[in-house]
Amino acid sequence: MISGARLIRSDRLRIHARLSSTCTRSLGKSHARPALALFHIYNQHSAAQKGSRIVFTRASSSSQSRAAPVSAMAVYPNGPTHFLSKDDLEDDTEFFTTSITKAGSADAPKGFSDYDIRWKEVKVPTLSGLIPIYMDLAKARLAALVTLTTMCGYAISPASASLPTLFSLTAGTALCIASANAYNQFVEPPYDAQMSRTRNRILVRKAISPLHAWSFATLTGISGVGLLAVAVNPLTAVLGAANLVLYAGIYTPMKRMSIANTWAGAIVGAIPPMMGWAACTNSLDPEAWLLGAILYAWQFPHFNSLAWNLRADYSKAGYRMMAVTDPKLNARVSLRYSLALIPLVTLAPYMDMTSWWFAIDGNIVNGVMLAGAANFWRKKDDKTARQLFFGSLIHLPILLALMMFHKKSKESQEHVGVPSAVALGSTEGLLHEEEDDDEYEYVDEDEDDGEEDHSSVQHTDRIKH
Repeated sequence: MISGARLIRSDRLRIHARLSSTCTRSLGKSHARPALALFHIYNQHSAAQKGSRIVFTRASSSSQSRAAPVSAMAVYPNGPTHFLSKDDLEDDTEFFTTSITKAGSADAPKGFSDYDIRWKEVKVPTLSGLIPIYMDLAKARLAALVTLTTMCGYAISPASASLPTLFSLTAGTALCIASANAYNQFVEPPYDAQMSRTRNRILVRKAISPLHAWSFATLTGISGVGLLAVAVNPLTAVLGAANLVLYAGIYTPMKRMSIANTWAGAIVGAIPPMMGWAACTNSLDPEAWLLGAILYAWQFPHFNSLAWNLRADYSKAGYRMMAVTDPKLNARVSLRYSLALIPLVTLAPYMDMTSWWFAIDGNIVNGVMLAGAANFWRKKDDKTARQLFFGSLIHLPILLALMMFHKKSKESQEHVGVPSAVALGSTEGLLHEEEDDDEYEYVDEDEDDGEEDHSSVQHTDRIKH
């Protein structure tokens, strides 16, 4: 028996592009389409069932000639069996890898028809069952973390806060993030099915139809951008729409094209806190760009350390990540951007966003993550990657909390750089006002209008001086 324990090599998409011509050559035109159907069914079931495989058998174990009848069967431990057969199947067919096993082994199929493909019935979820499906489709935990950075951007901004605006910002941002994540899952089921981390996602499991997922993504996207435009301000809505397009339309397909996808994804992570700043001030001040730069730099040690332990899955799915294509560069980039956080944090008090205490305790926190990144750069192993990843999860909320704690109020920022003489002059003016009030108590009401005007002029002159 010839058994393909793994259907394809690491990149199924590449093989799939050649599958049609291969099946036609190997199986003949009449069975090329069933072979494609078998391929798709195998992908769907093997994603959820450990131990599934494609099995190719000959009529006789002693006969290895091309003329011998050959059958192919998809075997699933806990599911239906799908199979097709055709004489003259070539041993070196490019869409499977082969290995010789003994006839009569446990892998040998017993009694199956020449051609039988069964469709899997999809159950329509109830309304209550849709809630967890939508939560998974929106990647609720990830959406909550990103929304939290948006709220931090709102809190760090110097303008006065408004609870209705903050609520609308939070809801609108969450809807935009849910839309982007749903579009991502709508595009990637063939690749998600090949990764152990993602093979149980909604569309891989066929919990809902692709049209249902697309409708959810579209509805949440329109609702989120619309809510931001109406209840917050147009600038925040533009940022939300841009982030949605950048994630779903640029970053997602770019993952299979170039390692530059990591830099594009870092921009996606940098925009939400800038949305929070824009929601509060209706502007993108230099301080907002600094806040975005801090989040941008943080993305690299966070994601690169995560990708390190997932590089086998990324390789199987055909994703071009630094951890897969250039592990040394992956570690170096993590170290560089961890180091870049130190001057970025130091700029915050220099730009009067925070007090100088933030440059001290903020860089202490940065130093801890820098040490983890340096350790990962030196050793490049799974343990140091995990340490850096979990350290980054702790680092960001602490850094943002310190930034909010040390932030300067709007009044403090307005008076920064004003000479002390002017401040003293304004205080002196207030003292003159009090003195003038005392003088007015002794003004004779019988004095003529000319004297009153003259007194008023003197009063004004004293205030000016």
